[in-house]
Amino acid sequence: MHDDDPAAYLRHPTIRGETIVFVADDDLWTVGAGGGVARRLTAGLSEPSTPCLSNDGSLLAFVGRDEQHPEVYVMAAEGGPARRLTWLGTDTQVRGWTPAGEILFVTTQGQPFFRNHHAFVIDAGGGAPRPLPWGQVNHLACGPGERKVIGRNTADPARWKRYRGGTAGALWIDAEGSGTFRRMSELAGNLTSPMWIADRVFFLGDGDGVGNLYSCRPGGGDLHRHTDHETFYARHAQSDGQRIVYQCGARIRLYDPASDSDREVAIRTPAHRAQSARKFVAAGEQLESFRLHPAGHSLALVARGQLFGMALWEGAPRRFAEGDAGRARHGQWLADGSTMVAVSDGSGEERVLVFSGHETKVLPWDVGHVSRLRAAPQGSLVAIANHRNEVLIGDVASGELVAVDASPDGRSDDLAWSPDGAWLAYTF
Repeated sequence: MHDDDPAAYLRHPTIRGETIVFVADDDLWTVGAGGGVARRLTAGLSEPSTPCLSNDGSLLAFVGRDEQHPEVYVMAAEGGPARRLTWLGTDTQVRGWTPAGEILFVTTQGQPFFRNHHAFVIDAGGGAPRPLPWGQVNHLACGPGERKVIGRNTADPARWKRYRGGTAGALWIDAEGSGTFRRMSELAGNLTSPMWIADRVFFLGDGDGVGNLYSCRPGGGDLHRHTDHETFYARHAQSDGQRIVYQCGARIRLYDPASDSDREVAIRTPAHRAQSARKFVAAGEQLESFRLHPAGHSLALVARGQLFGMALWEGAPRRFAEGDAGRARHGQWLADGSTMVAVSDGSGEERVLVFSGHETKVLPWDVGHVSRLRAAPQGSLVAIANHRNEVLIGDVASGELVAVDASPDGRSDDLAWSPDGAWLAYTF
């Protein structure tokens, strides 16, 4: 990685032969399977996703949002203008190309529930989408002949780690090409991204605790785990029938079944990071909380995780906790009108920060995840409610913290001090 090439977040890879296409910086990029410097394919106004290279590698289908709704687009794989193919206006994801050369996508269009995806195909030259007759489908992989694997509820397990509830991802297989599907209930975990390579079904799953790449026979036996990721989930896998690309962390990896080898594809995307560059935003649209100054002449504001103090009628806002202070919440003044307190996760755990003049102090209190913080109208006390259903009272001046109550049944989020600060009322 070069100093002038800050790390990008690479995701949604697709492969065909020696070409890989992926998403970074809200654009599509292409690079050789051996890695190297990638070339930007799009410079659109929106966030493309789920790109899929065609069977011959000449076309690239993807979901674009340049005209607000997520819709299916197609373009030349080497770059050029993209053509919009659908006008559905609902959640849509491209899932690949059929053996006949049609674009396969799933959408919730016409369905009563937002996660109930059904599969459609559409010609790359345009025309009306044609529904496929298999009911709920989130992924679809075609095997030899008419054999197929359907993924139902197969979203992205990395966003719901180790989920084992009723909507966990599951694979349904038509192992004989007869049109009859069987749920592969012998496979453990939250599954996604089915792929059919030769005589094996590959997929991502977290049956061992972390998302990795697995494969099995069409009958469900001879299960093998092919990767050993322990920190980040393997995500968004695709195959060209020979090799598999997937995302892990912020990187693209390539797995070759022929040699049972897995490696990171070293990719450089030298570009200005438009999405991470400094910018001015309308803070009012991201207002999280506000508390009045004890004297009534100013506000303590939290917007976009940043803490500000602002006079009501004149003067510029002052930002507190600059640098790597983390996300600030519950900002407010103490009774003295000059000391500000807030909760921040800059240390990795939530802590109470105290701002006095130009000095910042981190109190070493174990406060859990704070759901409410209320400063007393007199003195230096603060009341805290947290995710452990505890009520805590801390003295900012002395540093003392006392747990005064805890409920086995729910949070005590409503905290109210008496005007003299001698009593605290709270729900229990």
